[in-house]
Amino acid sequence: MSHFLTRIDLNPRRRGTARLLASPHRIHGAVNACFTPSQRPSRPLWRIDRTPAGTRLYVVSDVEPDPTSVLEEYGWPLADSWRTRDYAPVLEAVSEGDVFAFRLTANPVHDALIPPRPGSDRGPRKQRVAHVTATQQLEWFRSRCDGWGVMVTAPGTGVELVDRRVLEFPRQGRTVTVGTATFEGVLQVSEAAELRRRLVEGIGHAKAYGCGLLTLAPVSAVP
Repeated sequence: MSHFLTRIDLNPRRRGTARLLASPHRIHGAVNACFTPSQRPSRPLWRIDRTPAGTRLYVVSDVEPDPTSVLEEYGWPLADSWRTRDYAPVLEAVSEGDVFAFRLTANPVHDALIPPRPGSDRGPRKQRVAHVTATQQLEWFRSRCDGWGVMVTAPGTGVELVDRRVLEFPRQGRTVTVGTATFEGVLQVSEAAELRRRLVEGIGHAKAYGCGLLTLAPVSAVP
């Protein structure tokens, strides 16, 4: 199956861009608008990067997108401000032992047992709970990355937490709260097939809200 990586530069001075960036639900809708009803991707991944180079929207999908609507409303429609490339060369280049710079925005959570209410005949129930401290979020990454086909303990590798946010936004009459953590660093590939799967299927929860997209780059570059 083919996959595509798309980068769209967003214009923070455009009317509506700040409103868009304030709501992952709206961004999710804008991403979906890049695909025709007859060619919907299975589950696109997306991520917003805020860097000195600007604000960028990244999308990974198994259908090639048409970003015209996003560019016209939130970007630079007359400039060369977006790019879509075939993801296959990136995926095929991943091999055991390779070292890459990486960036990942994720939703670090764990399952907690919630005791029953007094007088209830039900037992404890599981509930997804966010990790809230930087220490917890880094430990979440380190304890799970082996399952993603990577390691950050080899010489020359490592991970740091570069951004933490608690996003609150309305959706269908209720307020949704999502805790995000953005990790950067250098990883080593331990299981190439698993990492390839994660690159196109994502990592963790809240993928519809901009979490789970892992990108790689040469160590000398920024992912």
